[in-house]
Amino acid sequence: MKDVMQLSQGGDLGSGAEGPDPPQADNNTLTARDFRYDKTGLPRYPDAVSAVVSAYTFGPGGQQDVKGSSVAIVTGSSFDAAVDWYLKNLPAGWHAQTVGDFSALAQRLSAENLGKMLGAGAGVADGTASAPALPAGPQIKVSIFTPPKGSANDPGVMIVQKDQELVKILLKANMR
Repeated sequence: MKDVMQLSQGGDLGSGAEGPDPPQADNNTLTARDFRYDKTGLPRYPDAVSAVVSAYTFGPGGQQDVKGSSVAIVTGSSFDAAVDWYLKNLPAGWHAQTVGDFSALAQRLSAENLGKMLGAGAGVADGTASAPALPAGPQIKVSIFTPPKGSANDPGVMIVQKDQELVKILLKANMR
């Protein structure tokens, strides 16, 4: 299993929290396969959890005035169940934005479809043939939760699922 830092760089967080703590990413980051470095203050999803990684990061050069905390939770629950749980359990005033399928969104935003939306249609203005349809990509579902304006510590929650893989829930907060 990769740690939160690797996940943020496009790596995977698979199931299985067994084994020793992940290797420390650098001298400014502490990581563990439990919630010991979770300082986000955000609710932790409780159902069908198969893996957890928490991280606590200090600013460059170990600056103590800039700190961040993040958590990754892997669950066997459905994407919709996790989103619904956070809708019910985050404090009042939080907003959710959900995209149920990024691949379908990319298809709708193709050059041809954008031209159609603008009334030109692809190839109409310059006489060229329309571009071929984009190949179907993986289904990626994302829900991002943001706090009310002025919230302390810039907290956030993101829920992600690619195809039929396990759902990943990411929590973060910055402490200054």
